[in-house]
Amino acid sequence: MRDALTTIVQAATEPFNRAAVTTDNSYLLIHPPERGLDFTDMILDQCLPDLASRSIPYQVLDLSGFLFSCFSDEDLEELQSDEFEDYCWMRQALSSRAEKNLETRIRIIAQEYSGSNLFILSTNSLFPLVRYGEILKNLRELPLRIFVSFPGEERGGKPHFMNESDGGNYLAVKITVKN
Repeated sequence: MRDALTTIVQAATEPFNRAAVTTDNSYLLIHPPERGLDFTDMILDQCLPDLASRSIPYQVLDLSGFLFSCFSDEDLEELQSDEFEDYCWMRQALSSRAEKNLETRIRIIAQEYSGSNLFILSTNSLFPLVRYGEILKNLRELPLRIFVSFPGEERGGKPHFMNESDGGNYLAVKITVKN
């Protein structure tokens, strides 16, 4: 984990320069799902204090309670009534709305903290509703460096989120956290 921590801090401390960017300013922090708490502790207890000591700006978006805060009562009532008619459609609608709400939240953070680093943690809380590759591809123009916790692995060059194939077309830099 030490090597990954060094790489993350180094990436976060680089000057933000849109002209030189060949990726979408995002980083997938790939770690074993069973080490999710250790990974989060590493970010919160080591990485962020290191950035703070260097006066490097950062924000944290913890998704553990996101689904409880991103839907209005009307949204949930509409989705609940749809469940009885077509469960598959209801799940797709829920997924689409969750992705759109998360994208909006990230855009707001980018607007408030332009040129900052954003660490998105507890991503497994939105599994299997949210496809992070779909969200990141819509945010490429943002003046924000995004670090996404990615509990999973790469197999054959393809990312697997929570051991499920993730068909996202990531232009993100991949940082793999080893045990």
